[in-house]
Amino acid sequence: MQRNGRRVRTAHLIVLFQGNGLGSARFGLTVSRKVGNAVKRNRVKRWLREAIRRGHGGRFDGLDVVFIARSGTPVVGFHALKAEVDQALDDIEGCP
Repeated sequence: MQRNGRRVRTAHLIVLFQGNGLGSARFGLTVSRKVGNAVKRNRVKRWLREAIRRGHGGRFDGLDVVFIARSGTPVVGFHALKAEVDQALDDIEGCP
């Protein structure tokens, strides 16, 4: 994915994506220890899952999408993170 996929960057996320040859989308999350302790990492994962659930709406069938949280993500809050996820998903949709 990192070698052959495409990437979109936002202030607190790196989003990698590529086609998967399947009829459905697959989403992955990566939140490293650089983000914070276990409580902060789990909170960021919950926020990302909810933002993806609200934002994708079945638009990405046939894609693998991986969200990588960058340090500083727990500070921004859910609504700002959801806005970044929506921005990244719109950028992905616009890519050829």
